Amino acid sequence: MVIFMPKKKKPTEGEETKKTEVAVTTKKAPESKKPKEKLTALAPAAPQDLWRAFDDVFGRFRSDFEDLLFPSYWDRALSLLPETRVPAVDLEDREKDYLLKAEMPGFKKEDIEIEVKEDSVEITGTAGWKYDKKEQAYICKERACESFYRMVELPEEIKVDDVTANLSEGVLEITLPKKTPKQKRKVAIK
Repeated sequence: MVIFMPKKKKPTEGEETKKTEVAVTTKKAPESKKPKEKLTALAPAAPQDLWRAFDDVFGRFRSDFEDLLFPSYWDRALSLLPETRVPAVDLEDREKDYLLKAEMPGFKKEDIEIEVKEDSVEITGTAGWKYDKKEQAYICKERACESFYRMVELPEEIKVDDVTANLSEGVLEITLPKKTPKQKRKVAIK
């Protein structure tokens, strides 16, 4: 704080009144450190908060863009591995048996293997194009060989010898007869 005070002496003829500057410092009370409040739609934002938010958004954009242009070593290594997909599966309880349906578009029955145990079913397969001829001059190879594996655990034991499977229009249906179907009974509410 700066205060201007005139001198006490009266000016004589031809003299001007001079002002002197006196610096007075005042000690401020220490500010309490409050946790920074989160901005809401109703609270006004300070300019530094807006700049910080802008810097954060731009930093995330730059990081994502760099990841797109320069993928990490592991991203490139994993992209070279053959793709393994998992077929979507539905398991229906039909009292005396289970009906397992799996989506298998593009697969032939020769490409699929089914292993059945008393408490689970394993489905594996390979489909796609195999480039065996090396003398062909490919410019681009985008079609690849796909493989899959899926194991489904069953809630009850099944008769392994009576299991049947059918592949039709890209849907594999496996009928799994139960060993000893459990009895169900409806209970009336009193």
